[in-house]
Amino acid sequence: MSSRMKAAFSIVAGAAVAITVSAFHYAPHEPSQQSPRPAKPGPPGTAFWNVNQKPPANARPGDILWTQPRTDAPAGAQGWNLIYVSEIKPGIKKYVSGEVYAPKKKRRSPRDLVLWNHETTGLTDNCAPSRRSLVEDDRLRVPAIRELLDAGFVVAMSDYPGQGLPGAPYYMAGSPNARASLDVLRATRKLPTVNTSQRFVQYGWSQGGQTSMHLESTAKSYAPEFKGLGTGLIAPAVRIRDLTHRSMQIPGLAGYVIATLRGIQAFYPDLKYRDFLTPSAMEQLPVLSDGCFDIWSSASSLRHPYRPRAMARGSSWRKALTAVDAFRPAGTMPFVIYQGTDDTTTPPSLTLRERVALCGAGSQVMYNEFAGLNHSSVVPVAAERFPAWAADRFAGKPAPDNCRGS
Repeated sequence: MSSRMKAAFSIVAGAAVAITVSAFHYAPHEPSQQSPRPAKPGPPGTAFWNVNQKPPANARPGDILWTQPRTDAPAGAQGWNLIYVSEIKPGIKKYVSGEVYAPKKKRRSPRDLVLWNHETTGLTDNCAPSRRSLVEDDRLRVPAIRELLDAGFVVAMSDYPGQGLPGAPYYMAGSPNARASLDVLRATRKLPTVNTSQRFVQYGWSQGGQTSMHLESTAKSYAPEFKGLGTGLIAPAVRIRDLTHRSMQIPGLAGYVIATLRGIQAFYPDLKYRDFLTPSAMEQLPVLSDGCFDIWSSASSLRHPYRPRAMARGSSWRKALTAVDAFRPAGTMPFVIYQGTDDTTTPPSLTLRERVALCGAGSQVMYNEFAGLNHSSVVPVAAERFPAWAADRFAGKPAPDNCRGS
């Protein structure tokens, strides 16, 4: 695989046991968790994710359909898969899959929450993080999860709507993924055996950076019962219109563009692929359901994949991509950013724009740029540094800030 394709690949990447779950639906700002009842264990194996039904009309975001214990949690920790309800758009509820990991050691005081927002993993259901082992290629696929668990935090993560479960994936659509991530926090609060607080710190890589930015923007209105204390961004892929336009100029990245169109079309179903793609590129659409990154390689040789006016002003696709990006940071929490100078997937120039926006919204922002690191190699460096930064936010220490240097 060429270095360019590897960069695209990286975005662009990184016996059922019943457990007790709260049956009640808490109101915003309600601090207590009420008496639990046993949750319904999910089916064993991959049947766990075969959820074709819609949530009942009276379902609340964060309600849990069923759970499944995991066997790959780090030493001293326990983990579960869960299927839960998310209101991915106002009035639109779907089941979403996710994971929760918690220290095994019991304690009386509530444990604080850390939310991981994952990177591009591929669009087919079997590529969803919860369907994979936590250990891949002799390393943990969630950066710093062992250190965060050892520090006493509960770590939760969503697969995002349509990844893991049947239905269209909302890849790079921003808002629905952010709402699903907030709702996995609600679901985690209904696992009282881990006794969680309503305070959280979040972090995300690449696509997860977009999710994290949208989440900070919407958390206060969508999930006001939670208190967000900080956000870590690792090579964030945030503004999808500019990222898409940039990728269209680079030979070999048609697969990434086509995958992005699939996610945006899920959010805006009136969009037509034929308004963006040429006939030869349209023939690649079935490959989206073949494998995690098959579309990246299959479409890499396309010579003329896009209509001349695909991104013209006033075009339907440009309007939709602009709408996805039409959010503003709320200035509700501090940020730390980890960016490599050699990142050609989300280059420093785009990340620095987000830094300016965050500083302008009133957030304390600590921007860290690492010479010689790219979209993937910056991740382990961030993983070494983020746990201490997160612990300081929970401890109430002042957040480091270099906004004045922006």
